[in-house]
Amino acid sequence: MKKLAVVISATLFMAANAASAAPYLGVKAGYSWLNDECAAGLPCSDDDSASAGIFGGYEFNDFLALEAGWDYLGKFTAAGLPDDSVDAFTLAPKLSFGITDTVDIYGKFGGAYVNYGDESDESFLGALGLEFDVMENGSVRVEYQALTDINNDIVRAFANTASIGFAYRFGGSEEPVAEPVVEEVMVEEVVETVIMTKTFEATLLDTETFELNSSKLKPESASKLDELVQVLTDYPQAEVVIVGHTDSSGAAEYNQMLSEKRAQSVAAVLADRGVDSSRMTVSGEGESNPIASNETREGRAQNRRVDISVPEFEYQVEQ
Repeated sequence: MKKLAVVISATLFMAANAASAAPYLGVKAGYSWLNDECAAGLPCSDDDSASAGIFGGYEFNDFLALEAGWDYLGKFTAAGLPDDSVDAFTLAPKLSFGITDTVDIYGKFGGAYVNYGDESDESFLGALGLEFDVMENGSVRVEYQALTDINNDIVRAFANTASIGFAYRFGGSEEPVAEPVVEEVMVEEVVETVIMTKTFEATLLDTETFELNSSKLKPESASKLDELVQVLTDYPQAEVVIVGHTDSSGAAEYNQMLSEKRAQSVAAVLADRGVDSSRMTVSGEGESNPIASNETREGRAQNRRVDISVPEFEYQVEQ
């Protein structure tokens, strides 16, 4: 029977909970059980069996991957299955959604080719799980999988599997983030006064700045701008330029709007701290000005940012 398988100079890095465009491999183990596998007058035992499997796939972006695998479901006695093994080759797209920066919920919906003792059949596949980032390129999965409509001309069995697995993603490490630096340079000296120039530089991570998938700053993020606010308070001649950026994931119109809103959120914090809006230039450039490749996880993390710069200005120091 055939079946069809059915995204100063201060840069705020906006890293998403998600995955990079990269291949991955993994292993899993657990236990399996069958439903609807019995028929009147034929031997049948309602027992569980240890199971194991391997899987691999390719992540196209933070939300979509294509995954294939082989599952050994164990040995069973059922109608047309005399204490024999069941295994399956699977293929399905994997759809993920970030719950937090380190936890994703995902679903798989596709097809499988099942060896059911001496019989084989195509089957629908459905799976639901949680994936936890436990290291830079590694994650742990907890998953429930169902193979439906396994037809051996006697019964249509339903195979269930609960498993825990580990996946390793083949990709590079993220680049280190520079520590905040305040730079003062003497450019001219006179008899009575010294003319100085000043700029402000710092780097803040996205996870310390914005709510997940939002332009709203976290409550604790305002304190990250304390040093910048102090510079603008001490030097009323200083001005600030705030520019939002995104990566190329998603629609360009949405990215433009998000970059503007995140820049405006930073400007609003400065205004609340007493910086006059006439001293601020606020804009968003969406995905139009990347500083790294959008084809990698690391590149997209660098492109999702808000650039804040205090143009060089002069001030005098009395001798």
